[in-house]
Amino acid sequence: MSHSTRSARSNPFASSSEAGSLPDPAYIRDVPIFDRVPIKLSHTEANFYAWKTYFNLLFREYNLRDHIDGTTDFLAMRRDEDWLAVDATIIRWLFLTVSKDIFHTVVRDGDDAYTVWTKIIGLFTDNKLQRIVFLQREFFGCHQNDSSIDAYCMRLKTLSDELNDAGFKVGGELLLSTLTAGLNEDLGNAASNLTLIYG
Repeated sequence: MSHSTRSARSNPFASSSEAGSLPDPAYIRDVPIFDRVPIKLSHTEANFYAWKTYFNLLFREYNLRDHIDGTTDFLAMRRDEDWLAVDATIIRWLFLTVSKDIFHTVVRDGDDAYTVWTKIIGLFTDNKLQRIVFLQREFFGCHQNDSSIDAYCMRLKTLSDELNDAGFKVGGELLLSTLTAGLNEDLGNAASNLTLIYG
């Protein structure tokens, strides 16, 4: 058995017409989406950057980028049942991983995956200034309170990633100063030491 034949038989994306040209709709349909994207996108949580990153990895992993990058003419693909089936699965993934309010904002019968993806992304990028203001309020107002130090640091890192993604640069010094300012009082000495070490 040649290498190319062996690859075609083990390739889950192989189609009968051209091995590896299109993902197999049945294989894509069975992808455990909540394992691949373990986040529910919401306006009330700072998780857009992580949600988008998980989906971009998923699209690369399963060779699906042509469904969401605008390079494929949806009207030209309407007769390709396999392509339409994969597109429908992507739309289902998007709907299942967003909050109810986002779902009701973007849902419309007849949309392709590219349109749905673009609408969701637009909700978080079209009004960049409003998003930055919201994230800044969350970031600079973040305090440890009852959370563990690990959970507090992770929360600040998540918010800084969101701000960077929105175009507001959060450097290491700003992240450190915000972290130390929000630590509980009993960690005051640790905060001073952190500033001395990394300042």
